[in-house]
Amino acid sequence: MSAEIDTIALQEERKSLDKKEIEDEEREKMLNIENKAIDEAQKIESDANDVPVTEEGREVKPKFIPIGGIKMPGFFTRSKSKEKCKEGDDGAQGELLEMPPVEEVVAKDNVEEKEVDTQKKSRFQSLKIRNPFSKKSEDSKDPDVNNSEETGQKRGLLNAIRLPLVNMIPRKLRGHSVGKDAEAGLDTAKTAELASMETLDDNKDAEKPEIKNDDGMETVKLDVEDKTDGNTDLNKEKLTLRERIRQQKLGLDDLAIMAGLLLFAIILIIIIAVNASAGYIVASPIKDGRYVDAVTSCGYVEGILEDGAFAFRGIPYARPPTEENRWKPAQPLNRLESCWNGTLKAHNATPPCLQIHGNGTTDGVEDCLTLDVITPHVRYDTPLPVIVLIGSESLVGGTPSKLRPSTRYARSKDVLFVRPNFRVGILGFLSSSTLSKTSPTLTSGNYGLSDIIVALEWVQLNIKHFGGDSKAVTIFGHRAGATLVTALLGYEKADKLFTRVWVSSGSGVYPGRDIQEYEEANNAYLDLIKCKDANCLRSSKIDDIITSVPDTWRSAAPDLPAVDEKPNKNHEWLTLDGFLLKSQLMSVLPNTKIPVVIGTTAHESASNKLLMRYSNWTTELVTKHINGSQIGKAGIVDEVIKRYNASYQGLAAMITDIRTVCPLSLLAKQRTGIAFYVVTQTSGENNIADVDSDITAILGRYEPKTPEQRRYVAAMQQLFYHYVWHGEVIQANTRNNNQVLDVGQDVLPIREYPNCDFWISKDFVPRYAHQD
Repeated sequence: MSAEIDTIALQEERKSLDKKEIEDEEREKMLNIENKAIDEAQKIESDANDVPVTEEGREVKPKFIPIGGIKMPGFFTRSKSKEKCKEGDDGAQGELLEMPPVEEVVAKDNVEEKEVDTQKKSRFQSLKIRNPFSKKSEDSKDPDVNNSEETGQKRGLLNAIRLPLVNMIPRKLRGHSVGKDAEAGLDTAKTAELASMETLDDNKDAEKPEIKNDDGMETVKLDVEDKTDGNTDLNKEKLTLRERIRQQKLGLDDLAIMAGLLLFAIILIIIIAVNASAGYIVASPIKDGRYVDAVTSCGYVEGILEDGAFAFRGIPYARPPTEENRWKPAQPLNRLESCWNGTLKAHNATPPCLQIHGNGTTDGVEDCLTLDVITPHVRYDTPLPVIVLIGSESLVGGTPSKLRPSTRYARSKDVLFVRPNFRVGILGFLSSSTLSKTSPTLTSGNYGLSDIIVALEWVQLNIKHFGGDSKAVTIFGHRAGATLVTALLGYEKADKLFTRVWVSSGSGVYPGRDIQEYEEANNAYLDLIKCKDANCLRSSKIDDIITSVPDTWRSAAPDLPAVDEKPNKNHEWLTLDGFLLKSQLMSVLPNTKIPVVIGTTAHESASNKLLMRYSNWTTELVTKHINGSQIGKAGIVDEVIKRYNASYQGLAAMITDIRTVCPLSLLAKQRTGIAFYVVTQTSGENNIADVDSDITAILGRYEPKTPEQRRYVAAMQQLFYHYVWHGEVIQANTRNNNQVLDVGQDVLPIREYPNCDFWISKDFVPRYAHQD
């Protein structure tokens, strides 16, 4: 057993001796290489001293050198060296390997290509790398490295990390290029100095910077001189841009940077000046979490926050139509005395214009020319489409009916709603020779129409201050309001007031008699009110004016044409005054270019008065009612009943076709590009599509109770709001004048609406069309 142990020991000793011999041989080879490198460097230096140096120096080809010559532990040492290093102050032993100076290595590589400037001193001292396997404690110091008084400010690990990162940045972005260095005659050592200065010399006061890590690792001690030997380019690299400007040491790169900054500043100043001159602000601030201000041509108005949108109600848009302004066209607020001081509280709605309802009751005030604005936000940067609502059941009264703006839909659909009040009835449309004599245009009547025109002018002037787009105004009329809107298509300045038109359940025919006939027909009213001149009319009491209106001038519920009905003898409120209305719409519409959508509902003429005529509309009662009309007189009852069922729904559809649907269809065919729709989706106990079915769906007041009705609401809203935003109806073929859009659960194009050709052939259409 002992013999085996001796054998193992002998083998280990032999291996140790062999290993020791190998290490000695390697150490000897390395020392020979070091000595040979030193001799060659000294020889090159001595040869360089004999070469004369010009004033500008010699051109040296740049060579990439690791920036700073960082010492890396263990790369040039072995774990066990026979040679001891110098002892530190604490007596600890460390193993250091002496490397030739960096400059000597560079000179050796470049000696066959370029000469080295002998006037420059060495930029780097000898590189010493600590053996990481040494037993020297972390607290020990190497007197040759750590205790030198000439070392600069000590650097941390962060600077050591920065070195390779900075080297990745292109030289052009760091203020100099290789080409410039070569032209200036900078040698390789200078280039290394600049690189080290950029990355290591953050402190300008440090003359000989050194990097030291917290764990005892040390890097190259740089002996960097601040002298530049008159090289202005090198001085420029060491100075900041501000210092170079102060010392008037600027290069082409500096001038390019300054020119770019100057150009940017000029552009920024121009943009600010333009916005300041325009007076634009991004948005009006909300006060107390509830109120917001907007500016108008007559002063500031204050709106109130409601359901996520802002409501401005009761804003005056024209002078009060009272006293001397009674029975005169609307006059805009273009005088200072007509405006208000301070900020107008536009929180509450004002009463409508004075009117007479279908049941004979009256309400409203004479001083009524105000409007409401509903907007999602008060701002200037994103103007939204504007919808102007013109609603009235008839030209005598019933305004604004159900055509009221919705704050919820203004927010959800991103649109603005504007609803103006306008005069109706006797105060809005009285035509008389006594009034014409006092008018500059020698005409009278259509005052309510002039109110709408002035309201649209107000929108063009002020709506941008409420967040609206004056170039995207859709005027939306319903019933008598639709009649007034379509009448505006013949106004010569219509294209400057609105962008597109949507009318629902309006009239398909317009007055055809000249103004003299109207004035003579209205003389009977002057007798009732006991006035012979305009001064008497304008000074009369408002109650006398309203109560003197004949019953026959009031609007009646729609029904089948009566046997004794004479359409030409019915009272007409609109007048061909030669000023606002110059000719029949049938002759004007083909020449207009404004986009138009015309529509109605399948049972528009259904009314409570007709429904309550009998407690139960049986087949016999429906047939009896038809026989007692102009249809019975024409002897076409049986044919009509075959086309419509003998029920209340069939009777309502029959009246609607004669009075509204077919006249509007005929009107839409007068010009290509007009989309025409009919709502056929029914609802309610009577299972009809009443006169308000389309507008309640559009404004969000329709109450769907079945999946079919929910689909209808979505289809109607998509049809309308897409038109408001884009001015087109996707489903419509605008090249086909005969096409009708049947709006039920979906929007379905059909070739012709049933039965219209029949009523036209029987001379019921457009003869008996209603004329609201």
